[in-house]
Amino acid sequence: MKKHIFKMIIPLFALLLTGCSLIPQLLELEQPAATPTEVMENTPEAPNIPQVPALTPNPQLIRTLTSSSMREFETQNAVSLQQARYLAFGAFVPTLNSDTIRVFALYNTANCRTCRGGGYHACSRRMLANSWSITDHETAMTQLTSLANATGQSPIADDIFNTFVRNGILQPPDPDEMLTSGFDIATLQNLHRNAVTRTERRTDEIEQIIDEWEIPEEEWDDVFELFVLMEMYDRISRGLTAYVAARDMLINMFGFTEEELLNIPTLAAWDYGRTAIIARYGVAAGFLQEDDAWEYLKLAADSASAIYSCWRQYTAAHVLGRAIAFGSNSHDLRYVIDYLLNHSESPFADIEF
Repeated sequence: MKKHIFKMIIPLFALLLTGCSLIPQLLELEQPAATPTEVMENTPEAPNIPQVPALTPNPQLIRTLTSSSMREFETQNAVSLQQARYLAFGAFVPTLNSDTIRVFALYNTANCRTCRGGGYHACSRRMLANSWSITDHETAMTQLTSLANATGQSPIADDIFNTFVRNGILQPPDPDEMLTSGFDIATLQNLHRNAVTRTERRTDEIEQIIDEWEIPEEEWDDVFELFVLMEMYDRISRGLTAYVAARDMLINMFGFTEEELLNIPTLAAWDYGRTAIIARYGVAAGFLQEDDAWEYLKLAADSASAIYSCWRQYTAAHVLGRAIAFGSNSHDLRYVIDYLLNHSESPFADIEF
């Protein structure tokens, strides 16, 4: 039975992987509406990998983060040293967006013209809805709990990292071989579950293919299974491509060794590092209580510090987790990494890991 389906689906699979325009929507990854900047860090993108150039610090980023207005805002919204430590574990996205992570309040939102005059909640709610599908207290708590416990996207990144990267496999298996010989998902359970969920959202498209190709009912489950494998293959392929680019950036620009990167215990930092996004914006949107937010920030920070040895290792884990989970170009993080690891006024410079 499956042999018949393989013969029918493999040509379709090949067309999809090579960008055929016939039915690209079948495997197109669902993406929320784009925001002006990558504020929310939850929107995958196709990798566009440039060559790694020499790095010079970004003067505009440094001027903004060390400006007198930023320092005044931090003074007005000061937190305790312990709270500042919890926040520091989420420094990546705020720094990417030229925002401070030294306080709980949001500098960019507080200074946004759209957010002034009572629109504070509306702005934060729009960003959470667009990038995280967060629309109320329940969905905010679900995301916050997931990130603080590293059960968001990082298990998928770990699946790919442990199964392929640690074994020196930086190219995905051949798709024809993967489909015809079967694919061992024993070490990719998180990725498989995610692929099943994503494929279930595409029921209408799959049913259209079944109808057009007149596939008999007894073989429908096999068709669904193959689409799950296609989803997995796409995620693996993009993740490995992005990993190589992120690895090269960390080695060539920041002096990491390949051994250091392979010895990273887990890529859970990708989730821990985004906990502060939901905590801060969730409170600003009125979906979370600040006391609850601090509880989860503490959980993420304490968990991360128990796993990683220092800010440097934590940063590398976050960057690689982001690359694999997003299948995303990490080149946009180069100035963020430089500031956090090398600048004297970085929170990492004066806050103990």
